[in-house]
Amino acid sequence: MKVLLLGDYSNYHAALSAGLRKLGHDVTLASDGCSWLQTGRDIDVSRHHSKVGGAMLYSRLLTTLAPKLRGYDVVQLRAPYFLELRPQLLANIMRRLKRDNGAVYLSALSTDSALVRNFTSATPALAYSEWALGNTPTAWSLTEASQRRQWLDQRLVDYTDAFYGQLDGAVSALYEYHRVIEAEYPSLPLAYGGVPIETEALPAPRMHSCNPPVRILFAAHKGREGEKGADLLLPILRRLDEELPGRIELLTPPNMPYRNFVELLSSVDIVCDQLYSYTPGTTALLALAMGVVPVSGGEEDYYKFIGETSARPIINLDPRDLDGAYAAMRSLVSDPAALRAMSAAGPAFVKRHNGAVEVARRFEQFWQK
Repeated sequence: MKVLLLGDYSNYHAALSAGLRKLGHDVTLASDGCSWLQTGRDIDVSRHHSKVGGAMLYSRLLTTLAPKLRGYDVVQLRAPYFLELRPQLLANIMRRLKRDNGAVYLSALSTDSALVRNFTSATPALAYSEWALGNTPTAWSLTEASQRRQWLDQRLVDYTDAFYGQLDGAVSALYEYHRVIEAEYPSLPLAYGGVPIETEALPAPRMHSCNPPVRILFAAHKGREGEKGADLLLPILRRLDEELPGRIELLTPPNMPYRNFVELLSSVDIVCDQLYSYTPGTTALLALAMGVVPVSGGEEDYYKFIGETSARPIINLDPRDLDGAYAAMRSLVSDPAALRAMSAAGPAFVKRHNGAVEVARRFEQFWQK
């Protein structure tokens, strides 16, 4: 098939493109390189950040880029907001994509208005999220009330609902997004894809000693600490460092390009990724592939959803119990044998559930239906 992947997030479509090509598909990736991550792409659709940046990008899409965005059997969009444009302009680009190509699908990769509406409702799809613990808003959600209002602005909600209404289907990257789409758009054809990890492009897994000092990478994206629960994780790490002198080495680097981040990630024993997630995202899965133990989502609902009955290679902390989270971290940091066992289980887990070709095959099977 001839496939267009439009937009990217955390290298998702870049890794997916590699898997699809190995299955014999003709793939074109159009993205902005995920901003400062500077990931690979075939067509650059970056927006110049100025007052006229949106107009310049929109003009390119209608002129020089237009021939490159037509004639595909399948188009996968990264989100309802697949380009950095206003909703009314995106709606026009969506109409052109539908007119000029075959089926148009969503790769459910990130937050959108439907997710925020669900997670802030009286009946959220999950027991907790960055937006609420049950029906109680998180501290971050209350602090970012303006962000919640923006996501739930009626014009954006209407655009998002209309966008989903035009799709031929959706493929979810995470269990969280899968559950939200099931709840919000029950008639939309939906499949689980998972996050594709191009394991052969990563440093080879190494045997981590996990002996003191245990190297811990605090991997929060600067500017998104509250959203990821990293603002609650960092005090736990600081307390560990204070109460267990010499047992941990804490690294808190700035945002960096993808290649540099992967190199640093491969050198540590534990990476602290997210607190509110039910499932491992890209950073956690990259870590697992290299034998690094992630602090991320690893709820039993997730393992059941993917059919995993034995491996539990993720440190799953509950945001509703921070004292328990500290106790769990302290116990593991003090138990090199347990950490080594989790480290050893990671690479096989990723190959089984998230290898780029395996994920690409799930997309392929969904398209062929």
